[in-house]
Amino acid sequence: PIVAAGIIFRGRPKEIDILAKVKESKSVNYQQREILFLEIIKNFIWSVALLDNNFIDRYGIQKANTLIFQQVAEDLQKQISQKPEIIADYVGGANNIFANISFFKKGDEQFKEIAAASIIAKVYRDKIMEDINKSLPNYDFYQHKGYGTKKHFALIDKYGISVVHRRSFLKGY
Repeated sequence: PIVAAGIIFRGRPKEIDILAKVKESKSVNYQQREILFLEIIKNFIWSVALLDNNFIDRYGIQKANTLIFQQVAEDLQKQISQKPEIIADYVGGANNIFANISFFKKGDEQFKEIAAASIIAKVYRDKIMEDINKSLPNYDFYQHKGYGTKKHFALIDKYGISVVHRRSFLKGY
């Protein structure tokens, strides 16, 4: 699946302290991400949404990214009374749809708020992949989380495409 997340930063001291520790999710190790994830979800207003491989294969990754982003933004806006200023990591094509949102390429490297949301999304997705591993243990999803590593491709070569793989990403198989 793809997962998107968002947070609302209210400027509270605890939020400021947490954001001071936040880095882009891929530059933080597993244990640090887990600790930050718990701190973020306990202290921020947040939202997460996902779309599965079937949706992605049917409608495409860009449509999926746009829709999932919209779901998160709408959920966050329902949770607060004032209209927030929204900043987001770049989503191809979405900046033409969401006029009230400022998009930034590599936003998770520029803004701690976006990096915090990326930590939520990564940990949430990793947990889903660990759960999927229980029913599809041959693919070692617990280890590579479904990313296109050499080992992942070797396991696809050996066992074929599973029900959770994005067929649109595996056109060579």
